[in-house]
Amino acid sequence: MLARSIILLTLCSAVQGWLYPHFGTHIEQRHSYRSSAKHSNSLEDQDSHPHKVKSTSRRHWLQVAGAATTLAVPALSAHASPSLFSSLQGPAQDLIAPGHWLGQFVGLNSKTETWEFSSHSPAEVSAALVEVLNELTPERREKLLIPEFTVARADAAQVHVLTWTKVEWLDSLDVRLKSSSSPPGSGTVATASFYATGFFPTSLPLAPLLNVAMTWFPFASPGPRGEMLQEFRLRALNGLLTRKLVEKAGRV
Repeated sequence: MLARSIILLTLCSAVQGWLYPHFGTHIEQRHSYRSSAKHSNSLEDQDSHPHKVKSTSRRHWLQVAGAATTLAVPALSAHASPSLFSSLQGPAQDLIAPGHWLGQFVGLNSKTETWEFSSHSPAEVSAALVEVLNELTPERREKLLIPEFTVARADAAQVHVLTWTKVEWLDSLDVRLKSSSSPPGSGTVATASFYATGFFPTSLPLAPLLNVAMTWFPFASPGPRGEMLQEFRLRALNGLLTRKLVEKAGRV
């Protein structure tokens, strides 16, 4: 872990010196579910979640590296919409998703579930999921840590969504849809994945390339109540989607 921290500090120092040579030494202290295990966590919590000891969160390392090397992205918490860099780099990072290359096997920043809807077609499930996302209140978006998102694809085969946190980490929601096979055409089976695309936020210039370089580095995405963030998001969205489908069926 010490060797990894030294590598990260060195990398951050080099990036900061190249991109922000005149940036000051001020760094704003922020708090979110992405922070690493706090000092107030009990030893019992650490025992029940060993991955919190062996890995870290993206926010924790950026705070440590930022304090040591003055690397920071100004005014990110002042708005919810993606910055220009995030808007430009987001699709490219979503396409390659280097944070998911190993993350899908480790399970710290990636979660995949199978959802079954016995009375609804893939097209109906797809349309309902888009409605659920568009109807999220600001408060619920804040709880899910997706204040901003873009639906990149929505049809009967797939729903793919780019989601940004307030600090502009890019996480992707991907839902693959197909008709149930038993009996054929009786419903829909959805394979839903929510995953982090990279260690660095897309607001940082050259973030996709930097995230490729950090592919080897394990990082966690902690959520509320001891859940991992992606698991928490999928559970919430599954509940909202099921409720939406029931509501739509009741109107017919």
